[in-house]
Amino acid sequence: ILGVFTVFFLASGNVIAKEKSVGSVVRVVGDVRFIGDDGEVKKLHIQQEIYSGDKLFTGKGSWLTVNFYDLTRVVLRPESEFHIASFPATMDAGDIDLEIVRGGARITSGTIASTSYERFTLSTPNGKQHAGRAEWVVRVCDESRCDTEYDAVKQCEKYKKPMIKDTEIVSVYQGQVRVDSCAGMSGMEKGSSIIFSTEKQRCDVIDQVPCFVLFDGKMGKDKIRTFLKKLTLNEMSEVL
Repeated sequence: ILGVFTVFFLASGNVIAKEKSVGSVVRVVGDVRFIGDDGEVKKLHIQQEIYSGDKLFTGKGSWLTVNFYDLTRVVLRPESEFHIASFPATMDAGDIDLEIVRGGARITSGTIASTSYERFTLSTPNGKQHAGRAEWVVRVCDESRCDTEYDAVKQCEKYKKPMIKDTEIVSVYQGQVRVDSCAGMSGMEKGSSIIFSTEKQRCDVIDQVPCFVLFDGKMGKDKIRTFLKKLTLNEMSEVL
């Protein structure tokens, strides 16, 4: 009997010690992989659980959507690398710390972020961003990574394209995002963007979400119409 209780106790301890997932994969298009605690590169599949510490990768032409338990949502564009450095297992167990290494992501921050800006941090190659309840896009345009997409987007033909080689772009759709890559900026409001030149260390603020970011080909016509009603997309000149 004692042996049975000992085995039960050890088994229960293992269950308790097992790490709790913080989200799950809800959409996979193409080749999407991750690196977990074991350090091995594996394919990601729909409904797969996501854990704090996971590193996510999307291949060429590939997309990934992850929903977290607090309603945070991350959509990764093709050829992106995204790290979940830290995501608390419960609402009051700590802060959210994410990192985009390359590529692009559309991020919707959830309940944890709504309690305090300092509880949600997104690190980029050029600084950190903090958000309350918000939705925004980050694009890391190293070399000519972003240039190849604009010409294929027909909706953008009447708008001029800014020079986006070696830049970092942040565009806010909803809420407010605080960035530290631009000196003197306390926060970005809904419908505004920054284009930060990593080469010139120059930051340009524009009062719109650029069309090459907005019409990314994966939003769908209904969502495009919704954003067109909410945002003013004035024709813009090159800013860098």
